[in-house]
Amino acid sequence: MTEAEDFWESRPILTHVRDFARARLVGQWSTLGVLMARAVAYTPPEVVLPPTVGDVASLNMIVALTGSSAAGKGTSEAAARACTNLPLIDELPIGSGEGIARTFAAPPKPKDEDKPAPEAITKAIFTASEIDTVAAIGARQGSTLLPTLRQVYSGETLGSANSQAHTRVIVPAHSYRACVIVGVQYERARVLVNDTAGTRQRMLWLPTADRNAPDVDLPVPDRWNIPRYLLAVGGQRVLSLPREAVDEIKAHRRSILREDPDVDHTDGHRMLTREKVAAALMLLDGRCSEITVEDWELAGIVMRVSDATRARIERTLSEERQRVNRAKAHETAEREETVEKRRLDTVKRRILAVISEESMARGKLRAALGRREYRDLFEQAVLELEASGSMVAEADGNTTRYRISEEGVGLNIEQSVQPSKLQVRGDEHGLNIEQLPTYLEGQRPGKTQSGARGYSGRRPGNRNRRSNDDGGAA
Repeated sequence: MTEAEDFWESRPILTHVRDFARARLVGQWSTLGVLMARAVAYTPPEVVLPPTVGDVASLNMIVALTGSSAAGKGTSEAAARACTNLPLIDELPIGSGEGIARTFAAPPKPKDEDKPAPEAITKAIFTASEIDTVAAIGARQGSTLLPTLRQVYSGETLGSANSQAHTRVIVPAHSYRACVIVGVQYERARVLVNDTAGTRQRMLWLPTADRNAPDVDLPVPDRWNIPRYLLAVGGQRVLSLPREAVDEIKAHRRSILREDPDVDHTDGHRMLTREKVAAALMLLDGRCSEITVEDWELAGIVMRVSDATRARIERTLSEERQRVNRAKAHETAEREETVEKRRLDTVKRRILAVISEESMARGKLRAALGRREYRDLFEQAVLELEASGSMVAEADGNTTRYRISEEGVGLNIEQSVQPSKLQVRGDEHGLNIEQLPTYLEGQRPGKTQSGARGYSGRRPGNRNRRSNDDGGAA
C-alpha cells in the first residue's frame, strides 16, 4: 500500500470521504480540503492552537483547490457539503480586504429601538471559484486583499482605524472564524506563487484530480454523522499537541532562527499549516480538545500532497515562462533576420545603382555605400549578386573591378531602386544608402574623374548655386 492509500484507510471518516468523492466523480483530496475548512469554520473562534511559537494561533485555513480548467473545483465544494452532517456556514464571495473585515464588524444598531439588533457574523467561508478573481482584485491600486488574507490566516486584528467613525472597522484578533477556499488553475497561479509576502506558504494546496479513479460506478454512501460537541465559549480553549509535534515544531523554528541553509525559509508557516490540518482531522474524527500523534502524522501526509501540488504549479509556471522566453527569442531572431535581409537588399540595390555596364573599382564601389553598417555587408552583397548572375567580378592587377552583367542591366535602377527615396551625398563616400537622389529618376550615371562610370558625388544644390553665381539659369 502507498502512503496515500494508507491515509484513506486509516480512519472510517477518511474512507467515507474517498468513497463519496469517487461516487460523485470528484477529487478526494479537494473534497477533503473543503470538508476540513468546513469543520474548522463550524468551530468557535475561541478554540485556538497552543502557543508553541509566539502566542496562541488561529485555526483559520486557506485552501487552494488546484487543477486544470473544468477539473471540478466547484463540484468538490458541492460534494463536501453533502458528504457529512456539518451545518451550513455563511459562504461569501471574496471581495476587497475591507469587505472581509466589514463582514465580521458589529452591525449598526437599528433606528427603530423596538427592533432587536442584528446578530454579528463570527463565522464565514470566503470562496473564489477562479484565482483570476483574486488576481483582479489584488491588482487594484491600493488593494488590501492579499494582506487581509494573510491576517485572516493568523486570526489577527482586521480593519483600520479611520478618522471617520462611520468608516472605522476594527475586528479584534481571534474574535472571528474564517476559512478561504480558492480555485486555482496550474497555469494561472502566478499571482499567488509570485507573492513575495508569503501568501502561498500559508495555503494548503490540494489537487482536484484523482488519477486512480475507478472505471465502474460506485454507490453513493450515506451522509456521515460527525458528533457535534458544544465547545466551551466565553473564553479561549487551547487545544493540546502531542510531545512529538511540539518537538518537531520547535526544531523547525530553531533552524529558521539560525538561518540554517538546509531549511526553506520561504516555508516558515508550513508547521503552523500542519497544525491546522491536524486540528481539522481531529474535528472530523469527532474530537474537540486533543490533537493526537496520529492526527499529526496524517497531517504530515496531507502536507506532502500539498507540497507536491505546489511544486507542480511552480514547474508549470516555469515551463510556461520558458516557452514565452523561447517564443520571444524566436520572434526577435526572425525580426532581426528580416531587418538584416532588408538591409542586404538595400546594399545590393545600391551597388546596382552605382555601377553600370562598365566596371568599377572595388574600393570605390564599397566607399559609395556610405554608412558603415552597409559597407560591412559589401562582401555578402557582391557574392550574392555574382551568384545570381546580376554582376561580374573582373581582376585588374591588384584590385577587383565589378560590372553589371547582361542579365543585371535591366535590374539596375529601373527595377532594383526606388529613386524617390534616394538622395546624393556630397562627401567622399558617395551616395546615402537610404535615399538616392530624386533627380536621378530617368537619368543614367555620369563619368567620374577616374574614368569609371558612376555619380559625381556633388550635391545638386551646389551645382545650382554655382550656376546662379555665373549668371546662369538655376
